[in-house]
Amino acid sequence: MKPSVIFKRSIDIVMYVLFLLLMGQCVLRGAAHEWLGIAVGVLFVLHNVLNYRWYKALFKGKYTALRAVQTVVNFLLMLAVLGCAVSGVLISQHLFSVGSGSTIEFGRHLHLVVTAWAFVLMTVHLGLHWSLFTAIGKKVSVSGRAKRALSIIGWILAAALCLYGLYQFVDRRFWEELFHQIDYQKEYDYSQSLPAYFVGTAALSVPFVAAAHYGKRLLTGRGLRGNRQK
Repeated sequence: MKPSVIFKRSIDIVMYVLFLLLMGQCVLRGAAHEWLGIAVGVLFVLHNVLNYRWYKALFKGKYTALRAVQTVVNFLLMLAVLGCAVSGVLISQHLFSVGSGSTIEFGRHLHLVVTAWAFVLMTVHLGLHWSLFTAIGKKVSVSGRAKRALSIIGWILAAALCLYGLYQFVDRRFWEELFHQIDYQKEYDYSQSLPAYFVGTAALSVPFVAAAHYGKRLLTGRGLRGNRQK
């Protein structure tokens, strides 16, 4: 694998992990939360710079249903991340402290909603490009029997993670975060440890990744197992 590809994938993985930590704002607060937010913002800009060819080809070629979906998701994600950055500055209490009164209150409400949507859109974006990661695994040379066994284990593990992710979605009432139907200051569970919240949030992302990945397969006619349908 080319060093440039390894560098890109490493940035993607680090950005994803840091965003999961940011989602645990009820257990990771203060200056640490704000510094992590800045780190994710820098990585997001770097991710876009390294993928500049996508922008160059934006108005070239034919738009299929899949390409249109990817374009919409990408731009919505950019808007959500921008919303996270702006609202984060407004409510900052350690690094910026520029907001006050109603400005902080508005920023808090905005930050809580755009963060949830950025999480969803980031995981959907990840799912739409999941083949870039599975391609790495396909390059590992194993026997046919071992490959079949690994495939079965992978399907079982993915199914288990999806079920746990759906449980997290319901238990955390995540739809209320998306549409701001919850007062986080009153209803967040501050008793959770950061590792527990991290694992739960990682699991929460799996159903979105899986839905995007297999939705892409269906849009391209490859089916759920990747075999092109005739």
